[in-house]
Amino acid sequence: AHICNCGGDFGVQLPKATVLKREDVVPNSQEYRMMMYGGALYWHLATNISERRKEADPELLRGKDVLEVGCMRGGGARYLMEAAEPRRLLAVDNVQEHIESCRANFGEWPGLEYEVMDAHELSTSIPAASFDFVICIESFASFEHLDVFVAGCAHALRQGGRLLLADAIERRTNTKLLDALEVMVQLRFVLNTYSSTI
Repeated sequence: AHICNCGGDFGVQLPKATVLKREDVVPNSQEYRMMMYGGALYWHLATNISERRKEADPELLRGKDVLEVGCMRGGGARYLMEAAEPRRLLAVDNVQEHIESCRANFGEWPGLEYEVMDAHELSTSIPAASFDFVICIESFASFEHLDVFVAGCAHALRQGGRLLLADAIERRTNTKLLDALEVMVQLRFVLNTYSSTI
C-alpha cells in the first residue's frame, strides 16, 4: 500500500476515494481496506481539530500551505492534495528510497512536492513561518528527539498555525510529547507577548 499501515473507520464517506485505489489491489481485500482506512485517517486528521466529528471542517486545509513530516510512501500526501486541496503540500521523509518511490508512484502534481528531510532538522531546513499546518501521521513515535521535532514544527508554522499528529504511542512517549508541546506553547506566548509590545 502507498498509504498508512493502519487507520480507521470514522463513519465518514471519503471524498475522492478513487484517488486511493490502485489497479493491482483487489476491491474488498485486506490491502484494499488498509488503503481506505489509511485514507480515512488522513481525512480525519485533515478535517478535525476537535474530538467532535460534528465539528469537522472539510475546508480546513483548502488553500493552505501544509508540511507533512514522515510521509513514507507518499499516498496520504497525494490523497490530501486532491481531496483537501491545500495550495501547497511539502511531504518529507528522511529515507531517500521513500522519496524516490513517492516521485515514481505519483509523479508531478501541482503544489505537491516530495523532499528528503530529517524530522530533527526542520529548524535548519525549512524557512521560518512557512506553513499553516504541519501534519505527522504514524511517524513521530519513532523520532529520537521529540523536543527537537516539535521545536522544528514551531519554527515552520506561521502565527496561528497548527500541528496535527496521529500515532500509536506509549505513555512515556506521550509524556515527552506533551512536555515538548508545553515548551512550544510557552515559547509562542513569550514571543507573541514580546512582539505585541514592540
